[in-house]
Amino acid sequence: MSVLRTASVWLAALVLAAFLAAFLLTITAVQLTSEDTGQRVLRRSLAATTGIDDVMPRIESDLDRLSESGGGGSVTVPGFPIAVTLTAEEAADLRGAELRDLILDRAAAKLYDEGGSAWASADPEADREIERVSAAGAMDYGLGFVRDSTNTVFLVMAVLLAIIVIGIAGVLLVILPWDMRLLVSGGVALLAGLPLLAGAVALRFVFRTANDDGDPFVQALLDLGVDSMWVPIRNSFVISSFGFMLVLIATALLWWTSRNAPGGRTALDTAL
Repeated sequence: MSVLRTASVWLAALVLAAFLAAFLLTITAVQLTSEDTGQRVLRRSLAATTGIDDVMPRIESDLDRLSESGGGGSVTVPGFPIAVTLTAEEAADLRGAELRDLILDRAAAKLYDEGGSAWASADPEADREIERVSAAGAMDYGLGFVRDSTNTVFLVMAVLLAIIVIGIAGVLLVILPWDMRLLVSGGVALLAGLPLLAGAVALRFVFRTANDDGDPFVQALLDLGVDSMWVPIRNSFVISSFGFMLVLIATALLWWTSRNAPGGRTALDTAL
């Protein structure tokens, strides 16, 4: 019976670690696809994808001609692959960095709301040259998930996983003796966090060292991937550090308990 109980406890701990890891991945996805973070990520990708710095002189010239024609009403930014609408006043008055920032902000918001279909809103034949089987290709594919509807799905998944994690953790805390609760909790946190930390660090290294073939667009995507990896690295580092501290504290408590236990009973003897 003792062996069966021990096996059941460790099996439950492994299952809890798996669900906790899934929760960490999902909450990271929620953070990366949230409105503020997601639009900042999309804004950076748009700056590289559209080559807006190169086409700004032409956009400004076209807007000058449209303003001189006195059409009134709203104006769609000419020559930009995502349909960005400006008021007549904005089209006539804004130039330089202010105009560039406004275009990128509204394009990022549109891309976040509509997803990939926004690329064809102004130019159905727009095409971006990028090798799919590459680090930059993976980053470009991942950007497709940065949108409002996907964030909602990830949020629902995170809530469901949180309920499961809390449920399994509650059962473990009930069946475990008091002097093993910290140790098992810390071990679960380490099992969930360390693999994710190692994976995020490795992926960041891949993005940093990938060959961009001198293409500024590819390099910009790789740089974005490097910066984005700080979110999963931070999350997994926090949970891993928390687990490590719990293990240290639990080990010290168990050692102290074993020293003062009657009959030479060890710390592990008190576990199950």
